[in-house]
Amino acid sequence: MRRWPISARAAARTLDGAAAGVSFAPMPEFTPSEAKALSQCVVRFTDTFRRDVADVVRQQFRGYEPSEVTELIGQLSLLGRQLEQRQPQVHIHDAQGPLLKRILIQLRRDSAMAIEEPLQKAVNADTIRHLRREVHALEQLMAAPWFAATPALQVPQLTDYMSIRHAEAVLPEAPPLRPREYDEKFHILEAPGLFLPDLAHYRARCGLRGAPIAVAFIDIDDFKAFNNQHTETVVDLHVLPPFMESIEAHVFAHGHAYRFGGDEYMVTLPNATRAAAVDFLCGLQARLARRRYRRIERSPTISVGLCVADVDCFLTDREIQARANLAKNHAKETEKGRIATFHGELFRPEDLVLV
Repeated sequence: MRRWPISARAAARTLDGAAAGVSFAPMPEFTPSEAKALSQCVVRFTDTFRRDVADVVRQQFRGYEPSEVTELIGQLSLLGRQLEQRQPQVHIHDAQGPLLKRILIQLRRDSAMAIEEPLQKAVNADTIRHLRREVHALEQLMAAPWFAATPALQVPQLTDYMSIRHAEAVLPEAPPLRPREYDEKFHILEAPGLFLPDLAHYRARCGLRGAPIAVAFIDIDDFKAFNNQHTETVVDLHVLPPFMESIEAHVFAHGHAYRFGGDEYMVTLPNATRAAAVDFLCGLQARLARRRYRRIERSPTISVGLCVADVDCFLTDREIQARANLAKNHAKETEKGRIATFHGELFRPEDLVLV
């Protein structure tokens, strides 16, 4: 069972960081409209927590409700009451910051997932703004200094009270892995249509285990010039097949590799931290640099964009893919042949760094 941080439990009982010997990032004052939106977020989070954790534990263990669960529900109720104050500026206790951050992380991801399908259909700017209004409001709250300075509260999970096997049995089933398909042209790497379903599958299973998942977007540097120099026929015959075989061999038993185009590839690495993913991708770059090709003097290099989603990541699966692409573009524009990723937890363009 997870040991709850003493600071979180003390804050939950006393709401006095000074008395508990705990310091918290100062919380801002919220406008009435912000407080109303946050109050609605608290209600939604509470309903989800009751459904997915409290009620399941009660059903599985003959009415048992752990003290941590009772404590959190009480804290949610208290936070909701604080946000319902009728004042020109609404202030909540600084000790509630970690809980509020946890709520915003979950609700931002849920809200973004809810609009992904309609966003795929939208072509009008006003329509897109309308769809994104809730996500935009949550992102504005998350951009405040207190959010970055505050650790998210670790709330009780089913795996605190039952084994992973039993938790998987009572939770909504993770999307299954689809039968393997391979890219239509070379039949070496996996088809691009498998990428998002695979990411959903592994992200759900990694989340249950508190494990991150790394996604890499790989691009061959100066591929158009390389093609022009050696001709597309030579590249397709002598370069791309062994190049992709090297990627497949390096990723084998660690994750999955997908061909998205002539010079673009995606890799998923379940249960990989940022440090482990960087080491793995550096190894891939070195492996490709050592590869020799018939009738080719200079081996192609790759630029890589890396996005690592831990259990606190608020991005949807499509957004993770887009952030990996954004990081790859940063590497290509800054210094080709490098790996770029995000510093911090907000995944903003200004957070991109070369590693």
